[in-house]
Amino acid sequence: MTKNNTIDYFKIKQATLPLFISDFLDICDPVLTFDQFMEGINLTKYLKCLPEYETGRIRYNPINMLKTVLFGFVTRGYMSLRELEDSCKVNTRFMYLMDHEHPAYRTFGYFINEVLANSIEEIFYNINQKIFADEHVDLNQIYINGSKFEANANKYSWVWKKSTVR
Repeated sequence: MTKNNTIDYFKIKQATLPLFISDFLDICDPVLTFDQFMEGINLTKYLKCLPEYETGRIRYNPINMLKTVLFGFVTRGYMSLRELEDSCKVNTRFMYLMDHEHPAYRTFGYFINEVLANSIEEIFYNINQKIFADEHVDLNQIYINGSKFEANANKYSWVWKKSTVR
């Protein structure tokens, strides 16, 4: 009776191919469209108020930080700094934007409050101008999706409308 001794020289959780994060994303993924769109805007002119790097840790890429912050607010509407930090660690889309780096929530807070504070309105203005130019949006027309709004709405104004009209 012989014993079958097999030795595993690998672990199941070792690195797998593909090595590039972009290969995990679908070709129609919104982060790819967002990244391509943001590459068309000159973002470096808004990031000139960065303090000089002298000592300490090497700074994160400010353009990647800006893209990540904007994409976080595009996808969620509002995203806390801790959610941004966590998304950079586990979410493939955020990993793609940050090039596998994961800044702390305090780094995002410093970046938003100190670096972007003076230029955020100008950034949004230029993003809107690029959208209007690229997508040929006519600002003279207002498009309504069929929603009905009432000035003094309450929870009964929709249910009992027929009986209140009579």
